[in-house]
Amino acid sequence: HNLVNRIYDMVLYFGFIKDSTNEQLVKKFFKQNLHNVEYVESLAKYFEKRLSKNYKNVELRYNLKDLINDLNYLKQYLS
Repeated sequence: HNLVNRIYDMVLYFGFIKDSTNEQLVKKFFKQNLHNVEYVESLAKYFEKRLSKNYKNVELRYNLKDLINDLNYLKQYLS
């Protein structure tokens, strides 16, 4: 559940989601798709690209690295 919130916060921060009024619907979508290894891998790659572009922001860099690590652990668990 915490992972879903962190993913939502990051995609909202990066403007991937334009409208935050459907927060519960978007979180439900993430929660359902986190059982798919390919989806988890694509999310990790998306955040890795964002990490390389936002490397100077220390707090964002830390949060992205932590999120990417958690997604990679989940991917290993699902495999």
